[in-house]
Amino acid sequence: MNASANQEPVGTTGNKVLKVLLIVSCVSAAGISALLLRPREAAAAKDSIVVQGNPAREILLRMPPPDASTETGRAILAALVKVRQQPGDSGLWVSLGDALAQAQRDSANPTFYDHAESAYQFAHQLNPKLVTALSGLAWVEGGRHRFPQSMEWAQQAIAIDAECASAYGILGDADLELGNYDEAFDHYQKMMDLRPDLSSWSRGAHLLWVTGNKSKAVWLMERAIKAGAPFAENTAWCRAKLAMMHFQDGALLPAVQVLEPALQAGSHNPQVRLAAGRVAAAQGDYPAAERHFAAIQADGPNHEALVALGDLRAVQGRTEEADAFYRKVEALHQEHLTTAVHDHMAMAKFYADHDRNLVEALRLAEQAKLTKNVQEADVLAWVYLKNHDLPHAIEAMKRALRKNTPDAELHYHAGMIAVAAGDRTAAPKHLQTALSFNPQFSLLQAPLAIKALQELSHGVTVTSKETP
Repeated sequence: MNASANQEPVGTTGNKVLKVLLIVSCVSAAGISALLLRPREAAAAKDSIVVQGNPAREILLRMPPPDASTETGRAILAALVKVRQQPGDSGLWVSLGDALAQAQRDSANPTFYDHAESAYQFAHQLNPKLVTALSGLAWVEGGRHRFPQSMEWAQQAIAIDAECASAYGILGDADLELGNYDEAFDHYQKMMDLRPDLSSWSRGAHLLWVTGNKSKAVWLMERAIKAGAPFAENTAWCRAKLAMMHFQDGALLPAVQVLEPALQAGSHNPQVRLAAGRVAAAQGDYPAAERHFAAIQADGPNHEALVALGDLRAVQGRTEEADAFYRKVEALHQEHLTTAVHDHMAMAKFYADHDRNLVEALRLAEQAKLTKNVQEADVLAWVYLKNHDLPHAIEAMKRALRKNTPDAELHYHAGMIAVAAGDRTAAPKHLQTALSFNPQFSLLQAPLAIKALQELSHGVTVTSKETP
């Protein structure tokens, strides 16, 4: 990482873009068409897509009926047809796994990890040296937050094919989540060199944002969106991430404009709806925010949507209704405990934000007690503060602040920890930073930040930029 901060991307393909930016911080047609049916007919068709013998037949019988009204559902149906016709073709099983993986990206439904894993595992059994099966298994384990296993599968893929771009991306994902940011830069750069596209550019953009380079993060995410992807929902996901970068900067109108194409296209991506809901709530349009969050729930229970629906009611003084949603959050967490869904940091933050079950919040957060991930360290610090453990809160917050992540809520937490420590220099600095980023960063927490800053200023009204 030795390039100048002023160096510009070179080349028309953009395969050196991340290096520059990261260095500074740094079936036949008839058979397929026959399956493009209405959902009820698709479910019936699924039952007929079996092959003789096990485990292939059992794998296919466990598959959920695809929704043929969606792009991804049609891809799953087409892959099922081909696997039925040639069950011994490992590449076709990978294609099925890829379609199921796309369904998980579209819906955030964790059960698709299991189905994709079954397809990838069978492909791996048929051909142990099939790189695409290895990288598929690496992706599954990464999604489950089993990072050592994910990295092992990815490294096996690279040992066979040193130019397996997806494996480098998955290694970067694991490093990002583990807080190994320098290593993540290297792996994402390698992926971009090999395959400059939406997948590599969006990864690099997110890493740039986490490590404090928000202007170049926005630029690179815009590039990813312009590049597009075979599945529209992947572009929609990038729009959601870019919208939240704008949201964190208080730029609500640009956030709306980024999301609009995805919303107009009828995207069901939960990240799109979550972003749209947060922006609408910050603008004071609570009915629109509720519609977005409720739309997510219509496709299945979602932690963030449930919390947001509760917060909307809490801010309007409808405390009993808010508590009903918060109990649903807790019930969903109990369900996740039985299905191995990784949500302990999200749940710890929920408890701390709402002053509920703080002992359990501490138990959950301390599962990442030594984390180098700045966002996990932020949650850990916040939970320590709520449990009146100020020394540990201060130490964890130092880790959270080490990359200058432009996150308003992170600085709010830092400010409140400084208030508790009696640090009248750091406290107003962090609180003002949070509010200067976005004075409506949280329905419940932003008013508390304003109140704390006013008290520090002896009652002087806080002035902050107006949002669009």
